[in-house]
Amino acid sequence: MVKKIIWALASVCFAMSTLLSLVGLISVIQVYFDVSIYYASLYASIFAGTLGVSSLFTPALFSRFEKKKLMLSILLITAICSLIDIFISDYYIALIFRIIPAFFYPIAVSSALTIIGEISPKDTNKVVLGISAGSILGLSITSYLGLTYGFESAMLWYGAINIVAFILTLLFVPQFEGNKEPVVLQISHAKSMLFAYSIIYVFCMIVGISITYNYIPTYLSQVTLMNPKFLFITLLLMGLISMVGTTLCGYCIRKNGDLTILFYPIGFAIIMFVLGIFVRMPFMEFCVLMVFSIFDGSAYTVSQYWVTSSVPESPEFANGIFLLMCNTSIFIGTMIGGMIIDQIDITYIFIGSVIMMILAIPFVLIRIRKHPKIGQFT
Repeated sequence: MVKKIIWALASVCFAMSTLLSLVGLISVIQVYFDVSIYYASLYASIFAGTLGVSSLFTPALFSRFEKKKLMLSILLITAICSLIDIFISDYYIALIFRIIPAFFYPIAVSSALTIIGEISPKDTNKVVLGISAGSILGLSITSYLGLTYGFESAMLWYGAINIVAFILTLLFVPQFEGNKEPVVLQISHAKSMLFAYSIIYVFCMIVGISITYNYIPTYLSQVTLMNPKFLFITLLLMGLISMVGTTLCGYCIRKNGDLTILFYPIGFAIIMFVLGIFVRMPFMEFCVLMVFSIFDGSAYTVSQYWVTSSVPESPEFANGIFLLMCNTSIFIGTMIGGMIIDQIDITYIFIGSVIMMILAIPFVLIRIRKHPKIGQFT
């Protein structure tokens, strides 16, 4: 029964996270709504922007409600909004139905993570895998459907996958009472230095990843000079291997959480450095990128574990902050990477990533020294 609950909760994360993958259809959106590239980009990216803001307060605000009903309601709302978009040609009305699911996204994902954290903490990474898979596989499926059959097919896919998640949640997820603790008291738990060390570590780490990750296709084509076919194979394999990294990281955290979190930025810094060395050697770069993908796939698991273990009294609030930090850090990392490329050279993005990873290390050491037993599985 626990396995069915795990995969039902993972399906919730997958279905909701798939909506982030619309960024691959900006050109399709532009033609469909007959708008400029700016407004097409806004339509695609506003989902991430909205959930980034709402994740700061909605998980704690809705934490007192029963979790299963919350997830079912949000999945139904998301499915309806996606299906309505099929029949809307007005850009601004469609934009409203794009924003609504994004507002509720942190509540659904936070609820799923909170439930698995209570039922089976050691399987949290399997639910987190749903977030990664939604972003990776979701992008591939959405791009294929949208580019081949049009914008409506992508919206139909979003509606269908959320209905599937709705059915699985209805059948397999048990009733789970909300957190009756006042919101103000939940937030007060985040005033500790333990929490501060944890979110600074996550911020530095994800910014470091994003400086390089978001420009991998660019430097592989422009600097490494990979041919289009080899580039497609590389990116596809990176996506698949990153999901292996999610599972592997969960296993390592269960064995020794502190050691895993400490090794993560050190190992990733080394990988970034090696990527910079082999940047003009396609085959060697391909091999190193496969290792890079294992680390990249571990990012959500590392972040979720490190943030939530620092505020065990308020899991909903902690999961909301986890989502906030991830989205904010990705945005900032992407901007820093763009500035490095614009002002210096694309090959220097690896140095930027290495610096951020090194900056993350002291905050792990401080937390481990001052709070050695926090977050360890028993």
